[in-house]
Amino acid sequence: MKLTLPRRLLIGAALGCVVVGVLLIIGLRAVRPLVRAAALEHQMGGIDHAACVAAPERWGWRSGEVSLFAYSRAGRSSNPEAPPLEPSLRDRALQARHVAVEQSTERLVSVVPHAPDGPCALIRATSRNPDVAVQPRFLGALGGAIGIGMVLSVLGTFWLIVLPLRRRIETLAEAAQHVGEESYSSATHRQPDALGNIAEVLGRSHDRIVEARETLTRRNQALEKHLAGIAHDLRTPLSSMHLALEALAEESDGDARSEARRALADAVYLSSMVENLHQATRLRQEVDVTSGQVELADLTRRIERRFDIVGRHAEIEVAANTPEHEVWVSCTPAFAERAISNLVQNAIEHNGDRDQPGHVAITLDLIDAGRRFALVVADDGPGLPDEELASLNDESFLGDGARPRGPGMGMLITSEVARRAGWSLSYEAMEPSGLRVRLEGAVADAPIAAG
Repeated sequence: MKLTLPRRLLIGAALGCVVVGVLLIIGLRAVRPLVRAAALEHQMGGIDHAACVAAPERWGWRSGEVSLFAYSRAGRSSNPEAPPLEPSLRDRALQARHVAVEQSTERLVSVVPHAPDGPCALIRATSRNPDVAVQPRFLGALGGAIGIGMVLSVLGTFWLIVLPLRRRIETLAEAAQHVGEESYSSATHRQPDALGNIAEVLGRSHDRIVEARETLTRRNQALEKHLAGIAHDLRTPLSSMHLALEALAEESDGDARSEARRALADAVYLSSMVENLHQATRLRQEVDVTSGQVELADLTRRIERRFDIVGRHAEIEVAANTPEHEVWVSCTPAFAERAISNLVQNAIEHNGDRDQPGHVAITLDLIDAGRRFALVVADDGPGLPDEELASLNDESFLGDGARPRGPGMGMLITSEVARRAGWSLSYEAMEPSGLRVRLEGAVADAPIAAG
């Protein structure tokens, strides 16, 4: 059974009472002779002289080792039960007219002058020797017992109250740090006190946060599924538009040719944005981009042929240089194609709007004794300012600063694919103008089917 804080306080109080009770019993047993002597002295001071004179043969009493009897000045008592009166004590009491005491190791005899004459002239009292020497020993033992009791009380308070209270506070603090997370564990010891109420509030807050997060996750998944469906549905009409505008740009001349080229560039941009949107929804679902393999040399040549048509209408030459043999890497083909296509398209888009023709070069090489590949996309466009060039590698696809639309999304997707595939992505300014983007990673063994 778990002890609540009130129960622990009650147990501590009970232990304190037990310690105090034991100390009182020891003290009473030690001072009992002193108490008896004090009581006898009090009784001697309150003797009823008239009662003693009226019936001296019956006056007096004995209780164990304590007795009280009356005697005449001659030392004789009318009570037959009275013991003999010591002559030396009688003489000293009569001469000094004050109490005479005779003490031995076992008892204490006192004779007090009570009246000038008669059967009650002297009062003899006998009691057990209080042994005054026991007082220092008792006081020392009492002090030691009090010290031990205080130490036991402090230890009991720490063990029963402070230590459990500290453990509960530490548990609450740890639980508060993980509210809303999967590592959150319900704060234990939810007792009906202030800390128990805090634990209940933390538990309810955690449940609300988890429920809200699950609701947002479901809504986000539904939205991403909807966007993926839209992107899939737009592919076919955009492809048809692309082919139609390409044919129109080839057959037209003059202003019609310029408008057809501009429309073709917009169609390519829309197709790329739709494809990026589709791949972005997949990346946000934490898919494994290394679940497949792709041959980079063939993929690079296909990307060159596709963008050569787009570049020719924009007066930009797109050329690729690839090795004769195959270059296999671990990456899903769709993600690898999208990452490289974004680099080429970005180079084409930022190389236009000038008087002279532009150039975009795609180079694939093997480095590090054939264990790694290096794919470089270079253009002779205006390039990027130094501050923008330095911040390209700092952007995050899943961060708050990620822009979910436009050309920036394509570069963010390329960066995210490279990160998940274990590749490095770097940007370098070219002289006198232009930008060089380098994608580097490990080469994989060729699949058995390809071999």
